[in-house]
Order: sequence, then structure tokens, then C-alpha cells
Amino acid sequence: MKHTRKLALSAVIAAAISSGASANNPAVEIHVDGGRYFFEDTLNDADTWGVGVGFGLGENWMIDLVASQWDSEVSALGDDGDVDGIQYRADMLYHITTESKWRPYVAFGVGDQDRDFTNTDLSERDTLVNLGAGLKRELGNNWQFRTDIRAFNSLDNEYTDLAVTAGIALVFGNEEPAPAPVVVAPVDGDSDGDGVSDSKDKCPDTVSGLKVDEVGCPVILDKTLEINLDILFDTAKSDIKDEYMWQVKKLADAMTQYVNTVVHIEGHTDSQGSDALNQKLSQSRADSVKAALITKFGIAADRVTATGHGEAKPIADNTTAEGRAQNRRVVGSVSVKYTEAEKK
Repeated sequence: MKHTRKLALSAVIAAAISSGASANNPAVEIHVDGGRYFFEDTLNDADTWGVGVGFGLGENWMIDLVASQWDSEVSALGDDGDVDGIQYRADMLYHITTESKWRPYVAFGVGDQDRDFTNTDLSERDTLVNLGAGLKRELGNNWQFRTDIRAFNSLDNEYTDLAVTAGIALVFGNEEPAPAPVVVAPVDGDSDGDGVSDSKDKCPDTVSGLKVDEVGCPVILDKTLEINLDILFDTAKSDIKDEYMWQVKKLADAMTQYVNTVVHIEGHTDSQGSDALNQKLSQSRADSVKAALITKFGIAADRVTATGHGEAKPIADNTTAEGRAQNRRVVGSVSVKYTEAEKK
């Protein structure tokens, strides 16, 4: 409890300091962090949390005053070896300027740590130096996410611990002045900003980003969407292999987008086997693709027809293994004509 009271007091002090200092520094950050503390000695790893306030010292530098605590146990003693730790430290952060929304920084600092062994009268006090790195990211409305990894070395007891934390910060006094607006005097106005003056614009309120003609109307393009099936089958088989299922899905996606489309599926075989057997096999292959469109991808049954042609329509030489493989196939296609406004 005494450590909790110390942390609460530290947060109040940090807020009070920030209210008086924000007018004199480029930025002030009040942050709350939580994470995990990893000990080199016989203590069990523990959760940690803390509060801090940072004062900007120009574009890249910041001094950060932090108070944090952790609660652990001595590994060999279990619950009888409770240890409470609290830190107060001052860090220097150097922010690296980048084009990304993430802003990395490196950090170093010095501080004081108390370690109290709660079931004994034993306590330790250490002077800690630390070195680490972190990342910050603006979240909007003066809020900021931050994450940090830090190594702490005791100058008194010769151990090095590691802490990994993440938290949020409230930032004050970091607003950049708004650029002066550029005022362009229009010839006679351009309400929709398409580059055509209102006096000549026959299509007012054109959506931004569309290419327009000389009278301000969107340029319309005629386009054709064509999806083709070309699925091959093993000898005497009618099941669709996984490597071809993407073709069925692509066809189904197009039919879902354009609801007036229909597709005709044609099944074929090579010349091996009797005519009657090949006719039945080709119909089975066409039906398997039709069933996949209906059951797997939700296409209405009345939008799909399937016909088997047996060995009657080869596209390759049936006297070779390669030719027969090409003839064991299902084909089908959907072609859709549509219009689309051209973008700039």
C-alpha cells in the first residue's frame, strides 16, 4: 500500500509540474505505462506499472521523469519471500525523425530504487542507470501510444534487469501552427472543384477524383469483364481437384457481383472408353462444377446449366497422353459489359 500511495502522489506531482511547464516547453507528455519486469537475480519476473511526465527540449530531445513499481517474490521462498520495488528516475529521450507515423527513440537515464522484503526487516536501495529504446505513435486528439524496452543496471549490487512496457500518453503544447490558407481567386467559381468553371459546368457536384470532359461531366468508359473456366480432370474422374477450385470461386464472385449473368458448363472426355461411358462421365464432370457453384458459393441453380459432350469435341490429339489430358476438361465462361467513370 505504501508504494501505491507513493505512485499516486507521484502522478499528482507530475500533473502539477506539467500544468506550469507546458507554456515554456515545445511539448509535455503525461503517460501511464504497464508491462513486465525480468530480473537477473533470484526474484521471480513480475508485472510493473508506472506514471511519468516528459518535457520537450526542442525538436528531438525530451527529459522524462518516471515513477514505477513492481511486486515480486524470491524464487526459493515463494509467498513468504514477497518483495516490493519502487523506482524514481530521470531519463533523456532522443527522438529519431522519420517519414513514418511511428517515431522511434533511444533513451538513457539514472534513478533510485527501493526493494523491501515485506516479511523481514531487510531492504535494499540501489542507484540504477538505464539504457533502452522505444516507439511512439500519435492516436489523435492529443493521445499517443508508446512502447519501450529498457535495461537497468545497479551500481551498488551489480545486477542488470530488463523491463518491457507499453502505455498511453496525453500530449500538451505540441500543436503545429496551421499553414496560411492559399486563396485562389476563381474566374467565375468552380463549386465542385473539377477544374471546369461553374458557367460551363453541365454536371455540377461531380464526385472528387473523377476525370471530366470539357463541360465538367465524368468521362464514361465501356468495359468488359470476362471470366473463363478451364478445369482438367484425371482419367475416369469427375471430382474437381483443389488446384482448380480458385477458378470456380472467381466465376462465382463475378456472378454474385453481376446478378443478371448466367453460365453454361460443358464437360468433355478423351477418346478412351465407350461412347456411352464417356457421355456419362462428361455429364458428371459438368455437373460437379455446377454443384460447386451452387452448394459452395451460393449461386442460384437456375443461373447454371451443365451439358456433357462426351468425346465429341476434342481440342488436342487423343493419340498422345498430353492430348488426352487436355481433352479431359470442363469449360465455361461469363462475359459482362459495364460502364465505369474514369478516374484522374
